[in-house]
Amino acid sequence: MNSKLLRLLTLLLQILVIAICLTICVYGIVVSEDSTESYPYIAATVRVSILLLITISYYKTSVSAFNPGNLFMMMAMLFMAITELRILSYFTGLTGWSILPPRVSVRLQLFSQFMLYFSLAGYALFYQNNEHSSTTRFNSFGTIAMLFLAITIPSTQDIDGVWGKRAPLSVLVIIASIALITILIILFNEQSKAGIVRLVGLILMILGNFLAVVFTSSLIYSTVGSALFFIGGFMVMVVTLRNSVIL
Repeated sequence: MNSKLLRLLTLLLQILVIAICLTICVYGIVVSEDSTESYPYIAATVRVSILLLITISYYKTSVSAFNPGNLFMMMAMLFMAITELRILSYFTGLTGWSILPPRVSVRLQLFSQFMLYFSLAGYALFYQNNEHSSTTRFNSFGTIAMLFLAITIPSTQDIDGVWGKRAPLSVLVIIASIALITILIILFNEQSKAGIVRLVGLILMILGNFLAVVFTSSLIYSTVGSALFFIGGFMVMVVTLRNSVIL
């Protein structure tokens, strides 16, 4: 597929997902009767807003050229947004309206999380590889593998309890660990200060996303995760805007 078309389609899909998430979050905050009930919507609003700002800064600095690393970062931002669609389960519990069947929501959550960490691992592995064909093949085969895992792995029908099962959590930990290790390797070899700050921000976002998603039922872990995601996202956004660094 033409790189510009792929970029446009990915961006449009991400914007659509973000718009859906923000609309549901605003509705949930307004309708909720107490802070405990509204917290998931508030936390999701913060994460989605940060992701939107990162997306704007990213595309602002990468509209003129297509770098092989862009493919993985575009995918990472897209699936980071799709991950937030788990707010639909809270929306169903609040209103009784079911937008997605529980089975679909769970599998979508699994796929988005697997793809998020796979994309970040791919970004790190192909950090200095300028071959568009090799990165495209790697991404294509990886996407098929992550989709297969997300569909076939044993799981619950309750999105809140999906990471309580050993199989999904084990796969997620393995993929997330690979992503973290590969990014850490790049970090130790990075020479520029802007690059170091960007990579540290990326690591904080990975850790924050993991805590907020896996321990979503824990107010403390979810809050810490959202805070780490916010700090990491802010670092990435500032470095990208001020230094025109393409992720």
